[in-house]
Amino acid sequence: NVLQGRVQNWLSTTMARSLESSPQSSHSSQFASSLRCCFLDRNVRDTLHDMGKGRKSSRSKKSSRAKVLAGFEAIAFEFKNVPFPASLVLSPVQLRSYQLLFRQIFFAKYVERQLVNMWSDHQLLKQMTSLRAACSPTFSLRRRMLHFIQNFVYYMKFEVIEPHWRELENKLNASKDYCLNRSKHGNSTEANFPRTVDDLLNEHNQFLTRLFTQCLLSNYDLIERASKIMTTCLLFCTQIKFFMESTKVHETLETTRIERSMMRFGKKKKNTDQEAEFRVKREENIQRCSDRILQEYRTENYQHMIKKFDQVFTSHLAEFMKNLNSDYGQRSNSHLTNLFMQLDYNGFVSSSLH
Repeated sequence: NVLQGRVQNWLSTTMARSLESSPQSSHSSQFASSLRCCFLDRNVRDTLHDMGKGRKSSRSKKSSRAKVLAGFEAIAFEFKNVPFPASLVLSPVQLRSYQLLFRQIFFAKYVERQLVNMWSDHQLLKQMTSLRAACSPTFSLRRRMLHFIQNFVYYMKFEVIEPHWRELENKLNASKDYCLNRSKHGNSTEANFPRTVDDLLNEHNQFLTRLFTQCLLSNYDLIERASKIMTTCLLFCTQIKFFMESTKVHETLETTRIERSMMRFGKKKKNTDQEAEFRVKREENIQRCSDRILQEYRTENYQHMIKKFDQVFTSHLAEFMKNLNSDYGQRSNSHLTNLFMQLDYNGFVSSSLH
């Protein structure tokens, strides 16, 4: 149900506004005009599978091709054409790597937003004290999911992309300064920054390789488990959203809020009896809503649903953490150990998995 033209219009508007406030808008405008949105028929996991060990599996391709993707899974950005001389650095292979990085982070951020929306809904239920014990399993599972996805996003954005980008940016600035003041620098080769086009290509390739590896995109097993975890979180958000809509808690609280506003800011003079009557009516409405929700919480179907989601999420998380904490990860890829510590900094995740 996502219209590509509408997304392209939003993208063009956003780029135009950002360029207006940018001091280098003249250099960036040619790139912005070439940026296009598109919707692909393969998600990140299937794309990586095709790039690696999935080329021989025609059966897997056939089943994946028939799958209809949601907008947040299919959306991607591409350049219609890359102007020279940037095309020397941004080859189609490099652009595809950037595209996969963007789709991975976009998917994770979408899952995070859905979980935050669920957290916002749960704040309404916390007003009903009689529901706290019954809500505990649901709240606990949501908290564990939110802990995983927020730390995963933080790791990719601020422990991988940000420091490596700063390092590359400093080298590029040093190279620019070297070109402008070559007579002062002489022929010294001790400084660590690119001096030729080949040096620049090598630095950029190393930068992109580090991002691709440390964001787990080069490890299909980890990406597969992470995708299963995020998909489980999305399914859980969808079920809880349906549940919240069926209880009509939003309608009850919104009606109470409107009545309160009309009484407080209406033209009629305030009346102590009306205030007391309103409070009694509000408590009755909230209590009826609370009883209705509590009845739903105690049903066998709801309890089975929460238990099943908890088992599936715990299983996928255990496999993911086991892979991160493997001997291979500790010896050869320190970033996997860093992510493990980010997710399990106080040992809570490890203790909950046993």
